Amino acid sequence: MPSEYEAFRPTTVLSNFPKQILSLEYIGGRLFVGMGDGSLVVLAKPEQTQDNNSSWQVVQAHKTFGRKYVSQLQAIKQSTLLLSLSEDGVNLYTIPQLKLTCQANSTRSASRFAWSEDKSMVCVAVKRKVMQFHYDGRDFVELKAYSAPDTPQALHWIGDAICIGCKKEYVLMQSSSGITSEIAVTGKATQACVTEVSKTELLINQDTSSLFLGGNAKLSKRPSITWSDSPVAVTYSRPYAVAMLPGHIEVRSAHRLSDHGLTQKLPIAGTSVLTACQSSGNIFVTATGSDGIHQLAPVPFDQQAKALADVDQFAEALTMIAYLHDSQTEPNRQLEDGIHIRYGHHLFGRGDFDEGLAQMGMSSSSNPVTLLHLFPSLASPALLQPVSHLVPGVKLPKVAEPTGEAYSHAVSVLLPYLLSHRSRLAAFTAATDTAHQVAASQASTTAGSHRATAQHQTASRSGEASEAAAPGGSYSEAMEEAGEPGSPMHSKPQEFLAGLQPEQRHRLAVLVDTAILKVMLAMDDTGALLRFVQRPNDVDLREGEVALRARGRYSELVALYQQRGQHEAALDLLHTLTLSPQDLNIRPQGAAAELRDLTGVWAAVRYLVAVGGNQTGLVKKHARWILTVDPEAGLEMFTQMQPPLSPDSVLPILASHAPSLCATYLEAAIAQGSVSAQEYNTYLAQMYLQTALEEADTEQQQHQQPVAASTEGSTQNALQQSSSDAAASQLPTAATAQPDAYAKLKRLLMTSQFIDAERLLKVIPHARLLEIQALLQKHLGDHKEALRIYLDLMHDYKLAEEYCDGIYQESNSTSVHGMHQLPASLQSRLKGVASQGWGAPGGPGSDMYLLLIQALLEQDEAAGQNKDGQKASQISAMWQEVAQLLGRKHDRIDSVQALPLLPLQMPLRLLLPFLEGAVRLLVEQVRNAAVVRSLRRSENLQVREDLTKSKQRSVLVTSERACLLCHRRIANTVFVAYPDGPLAHYSCHKKHTGSQQLDPSLCSPSL
Repeated sequence: MPSEYEAFRPTTVLSNFPKQILSLEYIGGRLFVGMGDGSLVVLAKPEQTQDNNSSWQVVQAHKTFGRKYVSQLQAIKQSTLLLSLSEDGVNLYTIPQLKLTCQANSTRSASRFAWSEDKSMVCVAVKRKVMQFHYDGRDFVELKAYSAPDTPQALHWIGDAICIGCKKEYVLMQSSSGITSEIAVTGKATQACVTEVSKTELLINQDTSSLFLGGNAKLSKRPSITWSDSPVAVTYSRPYAVAMLPGHIEVRSAHRLSDHGLTQKLPIAGTSVLTACQSSGNIFVTATGSDGIHQLAPVPFDQQAKALADVDQFAEALTMIAYLHDSQTEPNRQLEDGIHIRYGHHLFGRGDFDEGLAQMGMSSSSNPVTLLHLFPSLASPALLQPVSHLVPGVKLPKVAEPTGEAYSHAVSVLLPYLLSHRSRLAAFTAATDTAHQVAASQASTTAGSHRATAQHQTASRSGEASEAAAPGGSYSEAMEEAGEPGSPMHSKPQEFLAGLQPEQRHRLAVLVDTAILKVMLAMDDTGALLRFVQRPNDVDLREGEVALRARGRYSELVALYQQRGQHEAALDLLHTLTLSPQDLNIRPQGAAAELRDLTGVWAAVRYLVAVGGNQTGLVKKHARWILTVDPEAGLEMFTQMQPPLSPDSVLPILASHAPSLCATYLEAAIAQGSVSAQEYNTYLAQMYLQTALEEADTEQQQHQQPVAASTEGSTQNALQQSSSDAAASQLPTAATAQPDAYAKLKRLLMTSQFIDAERLLKVIPHARLLEIQALLQKHLGDHKEALRIYLDLMHDYKLAEEYCDGIYQESNSTSVHGMHQLPASLQSRLKGVASQGWGAPGGPGSDMYLLLIQALLEQDEAAGQNKDGQKASQISAMWQEVAQLLGRKHDRIDSVQALPLLPLQMPLRLLLPFLEGAVRLLVEQVRNAAVVRSLRRSENLQVREDLTKSKQRSVLVTSERACLLCHRRIANTVFVAYPDGPLAHYSCHKKHTGSQQLDPSLCSPSL
């Protein structure tokens, strides 16, 4: 400690006093002085002048207070009684009358006593014996007496034990058993001294030091207090230990964890009389010779704190602040905050960044602006100027910003504080916005209630006011819930933020986020910076751009552009990183170093997908180079974009740069539901058709082979070799066309209902893609033409039959729904019957087989007219094919309609399989109908039985029965009885029918 520092200010209480003073005790503004001749003097200051410089006056004097001497005085029982020690022993007096109330027996010639307020006990050292007395309120009752190792020179209670200071050693005596244990030796100390620091800690003198004795009766590990000489007497006045040494008085701190440096040295030569008042901190000491008595008045803790801070003793200064009883008052809190900030700057300047920033964070006036003043490189003057008024008005030392590795360490320590301030600022802003919304909502609700009340009062004939609906809260309550000032839970940072306007809070957020970005740039790249700029932030765009470009962190710059809506700049930068990174001034670093070629393309795709289809101009501009580098990436972009771009915008782009992807794009768009299948299926089919024709032409040119068409042969051979004949007649065929496009076109025509067949038929050249033409005729409903194509042009009877099967299955796909219309109890019984078919023969779609039979017979007639010589064999083969068709499809063809179509010359033996199958089907249908009839009859009987039981049900309605829905009595009203027993008014039941408030178990009520 510096020599100019003052912990106490000495004043003279009594000077030129000729008598010997042996004891002092300060009680309630009065100083009791015990003399060597047995007299007692009470000194006090006049009531009008209680300052330290005023003179003391004698207010009481007792010449015969004690016999021969008064060597010890102590106030007890909350300063209402006074213990004294003289030749005749320990006596107890009242205060202030000083009337003797009792005396401890057998204490004559005692050397010391010690009082325990908690136990109301006093121990007295009489020669080499320690006696214990209990004060019962009227007298001292002797309890025990134990022998001491030597004549005690000092006594003090510590817990249930007594610390005894003898000439050569300190011992601890158990008050219950008298067992003693050695603590320490006195060493070179001329006088044993035991001083109370607290109820659980004592100071004992050893040589030139004072050791701490803990409540466990063991020496503490705390560093001892070292004096310049062996002390004659020691007292304690928080937080200082004051020792009387030969020739002067020393004051040292008793609570510093290390280096008990000299705090103050007072040139007062005193005797061994030294006492301290714990309540006021005053210390009184007797001077040598006739100098009298001096008072050491403690300097107020706040003044000590200021003085210590001025000499850079900030830790001691903060300790002084903690001793203030009213440390939470505004002046003292400002003092503490200023010391914390100054201490932080001091530690920061010494390179202790962790503790320095921690000290600054302990200040309630600390804010991001205060912290960033230590780092000029993180906060530009342009950002600091709008919030410069937030710097606390504390004179701060100039601290140079660290450099090199020290800078990296310093900013890494700073980052958690900035993030913490950022979180508090964001939470406070969100809470404030919510509170304002709640207040506005409540205000509108209250206004509506007042309007409704006014209308009701106007319309009421009686003029009585109706009670308005009270709002559910107030603005102040909402702000309290949000942590605004006014809430008992608000913290110091919230007080600071509450004093800012919204614009100031925004400026502060910009400053903090920009500093966080620069801090993360100075640290190792862990991906944290990229995640930070990808999330909502308030980084200043201009400064952030400069900082990121200077470090080559272009990926983070792209993310920052995206957060600020600068999509054009972001995509231009991605374009440069992908195709020409060498054009950048700074080489890409971090994640940006990987954004080359395909990686950069996919990064641009992800960006455009995130932006969505609202930025049509950007998409069109950058889709060109994306499709050029990686067409698949471009396709992924268009299909994943939300909201999607219109196909009218996408298809021209794809047609110019990736025409092969147009159909693929439409496929994905229709599958995702982003475009209407009804609107674009025809367009997609036209794309497939064009591709199929082009590929077929290419294949035909490469593998064109002359096909010899045979004009001779039987009709049977033509039917068996329909596939090879189709290859000779269809140009191109399904086998020669491009498989993917042709298959997709065929599948689309077979599954889609939204095809403009007429439009597509106009595009297909004559005699090309015959199967596709047949499917288009199906869409037009011209099945006869479709069958003609299969039979006459393609000569493929198998495809014609498959075509008829498909039409039949589509027409009868809804027939199974008829079974679902039956009662649930019948469905399981009818499954087996329905699976075998229980409808009439033929049905929807059966006409297709009749058309096929008719087409085959017409073909047979034509063949007979053109080739008379072979008519007999052809007719036989064709009739066999028709007969086989009738046999295979006998369950689908109505025999009544089919038989008239057959030629009369057809042998009956060919029709025998068909007729047998038809008869069996009719018999089976009759049997199934009988089963169904029986099942329905059984079901009818079951329903009648249930109805009879329901009609026999009785309901007892008493005066206590209540409605299940409105909970009012049923009485004589019409009611509904639910199956489980509850009742309800009929009107209530009708009102709540179908409502979710009804129990699902309460169904099918009965009246």
